[in-house]
Amino acid sequence: MKIRGISLELTVKSIHHQTSMNTTPLLTKQEPPRWLKILVISLLILGIFFRFAHLGHKVYWVDAAFTSLAISGHTIDEAQQEIMSYEDVISIATLDKFQQINPDRGLKSTLNYLINSEPQLPPLYCVIARFWASIFGDSMAVLRSLSAAISLLMFPAVYWLCLELFESHLVAWLAMALVAISPLELFFAQAARSYGLWMVMILLTSAALWRSLHKNTPASWAIYGLTLTLGLYTNFLTGLVAIAHGIYVLVQQSFHFSQIVRRYLLTSFIAILLFLPWIIVLLTHLETAILLTGWTSLTINTPIDLITIYLNRISRVFFDINLTSESLDSAKYFMEGVPSYNFYTISSVMMSLGLIIFLIFLFKDKSVKNQALFLVVIASVCSLSLLLADLLLGGNRSIVFRYHLPFYLCLQIAVAYVLIHYIFVDKTWQNKIAQTLLIVLVIFGISSDVAFFQAKDWLPTNGRIITQATQVINESASPLLLYGENLYEMGLLLTLSHSLEPKVSLLSVHPEQPLNLPTGYSHIFYCGRDDSLLQKIQQDNRYSLKSLNGFGDLWQINKVHT
Repeated sequence: MKIRGISLELTVKSIHHQTSMNTTPLLTKQEPPRWLKILVISLLILGIFFRFAHLGHKVYWVDAAFTSLAISGHTIDEAQQEIMSYEDVISIATLDKFQQINPDRGLKSTLNYLINSEPQLPPLYCVIARFWASIFGDSMAVLRSLSAAISLLMFPAVYWLCLELFESHLVAWLAMALVAISPLELFFAQAARSYGLWMVMILLTSAALWRSLHKNTPASWAIYGLTLTLGLYTNFLTGLVAIAHGIYVLVQQSFHFSQIVRRYLLTSFIAILLFLPWIIVLLTHLETAILLTGWTSLTINTPIDLITIYLNRISRVFFDINLTSESLDSAKYFMEGVPSYNFYTISSVMMSLGLIIFLIFLFKDKSVKNQALFLVVIASVCSLSLLLADLLLGGNRSIVFRYHLPFYLCLQIAVAYVLIHYIFVDKTWQNKIAQTLLIVLVIFGISSDVAFFQAKDWLPTNGRIITQATQVINESASPLLLYGENLYEMGLLLTLSHSLEPKVSLLSVHPEQPLNLPTGYSHIFYCGRDDSLLQKIQQDNRYSLKSLNGFGDLWQINKVHT
């Protein structure tokens, strides 16, 4: 009896060991332990706090100023024409009408702005923002609060997708934690643009597709069609997500024209049909869209530089203390196409490569090969296609971090699975690595969030420009700010209107007209990159031009005494 008892005990241990080595069945049944729940809930609370804290603290992004212009009901052409029509000095407060809601201009005017000014932006976010601002106000903090509120939907969305993919509450809980403290998601949670909403739609659309593939009911496909339509009306790049979905469906169905393939094609066709009105808008106003996105045609000097910047972006998902605004995001590569290879750049690239290698070696559980393929297809189609386009055709689309949100979300989900997979197995070297990596990611995430909380500008180069310009101009006794008709300058001007003091005066300068600057101002400034205007000032013997920052966007103009 004693021998049998020992034998039975050894058999139970052996079965437990074999089950734990194949973790997927274990993970699908196991409830999150108390320590994991406490950790995740704590990180969720921190994430929510950082999303809603200091909403009015950071400078307004230029793109966000265009969001305010959209809900004001004015178009870019209207704003440019009126701003340039003033021949005399005006107050900075004159621009308020282009950043505040006009009661006489409703939702139709906002749609008119998008159609005629930014047709590359589908209308869903701006429509929601218009209603939000009409109820709660149109200040910078209020518009950012909309993005912060939308970002909270990412938690149930990523939970649902992980639950559908892995049938594991453990993975779903950890994925929520990674999203909560990610500096990338935190940035978009306070950006008055559509990217936070787009991340929610990416998660919901992908979860709905996975559910449809396994349920294959009319109701499940209807939900997928609805989420895909809303995703398209949020961002045109949802089309790449839909293509990735189609590739996976065909592979999963072994390229047979099965009922599932037919239902997928029908659902996608209906979604595209519902989105057709905005496709027509884009095609009708394609010149305007190309003009506004023409900066993406700037070619980085070498493929190595391009890949370096691309890899640097990956590390931002988990760790970012805003040092990249002085290196890879500096005007050096925007103007010259050359990244700065410093310690931060090299270490972030190494971190990205190490993370990718970690996933390649450890994301090898055959029981989740379909889930792995699903994530890889979405990530590669939506991200590597842009990188390949830049390498083959030229351009810098692949270094624009907001274009790669599907890839970053898939990366976070993959990391969550791998960490859970190896944390809940018997003690092996993978277990130790997974535990250590989880601790490191939590520390990195929290430290990045603290840095974000304290910063006045973040990520985009123009944020640093606006911070410097605001400080220098506001410190002057009676400053005069010059502006031209360049679109980029108008964006900077609208952005600066949120932070400059009422004492600041403005004066339009036309390149074809004589340069006659008024007297009585302590300092005269110019903020922009109009080469013709700068050349005109330099050639005028009455004035001297002095650069006030390293970006070539802020200048002081002094009268030469003879």
